Amino acid sequence: MSNKVKIPLKIFAFLVVFYLVCSVVAFLLRDESSAYTRVWMHELFEEKDVKILYCGASHVSHGITPKVADKIWNKSNFSTGSAGQTIQGTYAVLRQAAKIHKLEKVFLELDFAIATKEPVKKRTGFAADYSLAHYIRDPKIKLDFYLSLSSPAYYINSLLPIGKDKHMVLNPDDLIFRYKSFINGDYSNYVYIDKDADYDTKGCLLDRRPVKSGTFSNNFDEGPIPLNKISDDWKETIDKIIAFCKENNIELIMYSMPCSDFYLAEKGNYEEYYNYVKSFCAERGFKYYDFNLAKEKYLRLYDEDFHDDNHLSGLGVYKYTKAMCDYFVGNIPADDMFYDSYAEKLAEQEDRIYGLVVKPTDDRKAVSITPMVNHVNAEAITYDVYAEYDGQRVQLENQSHNNLIALPSGKSGELKIFAYLNGTKTNEVSEHFASF
Repeated sequence: MSNKVKIPLKIFAFLVVFYLVCSVVAFLLRDESSAYTRVWMHELFEEKDVKILYCGASHVSHGITPKVADKIWNKSNFSTGSAGQTIQGTYAVLRQAAKIHKLEKVFLELDFAIATKEPVKKRTGFAADYSLAHYIRDPKIKLDFYLSLSSPAYYINSLLPIGKDKHMVLNPDDLIFRYKSFINGDYSNYVYIDKDADYDTKGCLLDRRPVKSGTFSNNFDEGPIPLNKISDDWKETIDKIIAFCKENNIELIMYSMPCSDFYLAEKGNYEEYYNYVKSFCAERGFKYYDFNLAKEKYLRLYDEDFHDDNHLSGLGVYKYTKAMCDYFVGNIPADDMFYDSYAEKLAEQEDRIYGLVVKPTDDRKAVSITPMVNHVNAEAITYDVYAEYDGQRVQLENQSHNNLIALPSGKSGELKIFAYLNGTKTNEVSEHFASF
């Protein structure tokens, strides 16, 4: 055999052996013993005759429980959300699901956090994408997904079993936990283990940490929704989803999950996002269903219906699933479910303080308190403020309108802030502080 033949064969053999070794190492070190995506992707392949699919990111996994939806629709439902799932990931999951099941309806969740992700050519982190891609079985769909989620600079990293963002762990405790799962059967039985959440089957997580009433707070300001960051990648992939559903005779419904009013008040420009997406959908012949605009007589969400400012708790998941499905099967009048605008919804509410944004000043000698409200007059709000540090509790404000609070110099501890609306306590929040 000539060298011209031997050298390419040796290179090929080396690459095959290298890939196999990487695959073994990846399997041994991969952090997936109780990975949520691994569990629901396995279940998607095992489930029989899914007719209704819910697609999106973590709002979907913390939004729809098929246990409730199945009974209302009298058909099999499945939620395919995962944390940080990009629109490219959603398209890949939809394609994979349609290869397994004869889908009738697809609900596509249009979360603004996903819509405003970095465009493909600027992305440098792919942990969520790789977690999802790992469990897609169709080789063409998997390859298409890998090639769609990054610039060519990351193609090798995407295709190799090990690499950046490939969920490798070296912590001995994590590895022992993983190897025990092989022995006790948790791994092969696809058991999901999380001390804070229950798996409600078919892609739904029920968080057991509801927000205590009146305790929404934040110590930073993310700023308004950056509508200028909605990329062509996002729009083009939605167009691919539209075309795919049309080709496969699948009804596509585009909607948004409800977030807390505290979260949307922080953004300050949710109306702009709603109008943008409403127009975007209308241009493509679709109606947009935004459950942030749902009338409270049909869907009233309290603080405890959330486990953080934009994800539902287990309580909220059950409440929301029923309201959403009741609407789409016709149990709620189609022309009465939604307000025409988010502003109209807020105008119809009673006075509310949704929560407090407590931000340190640049010199870290004070904090500013900004109440997130609907139409409350600032003069109606007063505060009691306490600083807890060095084993003592010092009152800084008493029934005060002041929202710039000087901190004890050179101390660190907890701020306890009580907000009153017309003399009635409505909010009680805690934030860590460290002053200079």
